[in-house]
Amino acid sequence: MRPKLKNPFELPGKWYKANFHLHTRTSDGGVWVEDAVRMYRQRGYNVLAVTDHINTSDISGLSDRKMIVINGAEVHPPFHQRVNPNVEYHICAIGLKHGHPFPRKMWRNVQDCLDHIHRVGAVAIIAHPKEVSIDPATEMVPLKHVAGVEVWTTLSDIDGDRGSSEDEWAECMEHGMFLAATGSDDTHWAPRHGWSEAFGGWTMLKMPSLTEANVLNALRTGACYASAGPTVTDFRVVNGQAILKCSPVKRIHFKYGGDQRLNRWAKLDKTIRGFTADVSRWPWVRAVVVDAENRKAWTNPIPVSPPRPAGR
Repeated sequence: MRPKLKNPFELPGKWYKANFHLHTRTSDGGVWVEDAVRMYRQRGYNVLAVTDHINTSDISGLSDRKMIVINGAEVHPPFHQRVNPNVEYHICAIGLKHGHPFPRKMWRNVQDCLDHIHRVGAVAIIAHPKEVSIDPATEMVPLKHVAGVEVWTTLSDIDGDRGSSEDEWAECMEHGMFLAATGSDDTHWAPRHGWSEAFGGWTMLKMPSLTEANVLNALRTGACYASAGPTVTDFRVVNGQAILKCSPVKRIHFKYGGDQRLNRWAKLDKTIRGFTADVSRWPWVRAVVVDAENRKAWTNPIPVSPPRPAGR
């Protein structure tokens, strides 16, 4: 099965930096909404989703021409197959309207919750699946109306070295479920962290302009990539050759399936800014780039077209 996600590097438009997981004093965060928006704006973000637990915030007047603020919420439907009833999904619903009522059907089971999010025009992202020990094959792949997954979550990395959910995301792909890769902070502004969980992960969106509708569409179609540091400037397949260009990094991996990969490493004390390799035998390919500080960026999978016959 091949991914149906769009390749953002082949789309017109501009790149916009986003965070889709943030808490404020509306729930269990340490700062007010206005202060959170100000700090993310100062760090050059263009999109910020406020996702307090089972609540929305009044964000009127907080957007400007360089940054839009979107309402959302983090919701927690149960794992009905789990013995421990306290273990729940963490789902960021992006695009809910302020004052959303959160009906009881959102808590009966996870699919009812996802159906409701989809019905009201919002987008669902599964948050930090590594942290809650989700089994991708049984607890993600059967789900419908999921657009993305947090491949990187800064707070989960700080709290328990479980920031990367690449393995869970990759297992979904092995079962034919292709979700958009997102990077988020899960910012709580907790004093014990010195606010260090902020600004550690983000999602780059390729869009024709900065609007909420374009943000939701980019998530639904995979016009994005996730990062905790590196910048990817191009990624495409031409005549069976995967071509990637990026900011200076130490290594680049092209991946397909569970364990098939092609690697390029920088020489000692050097960096590399690109990689080209033959992937014509793979139906699709994705890329992971790693910088000198071991920070990563993850591209969404793109299909591999068969090479053109010689002379054409």
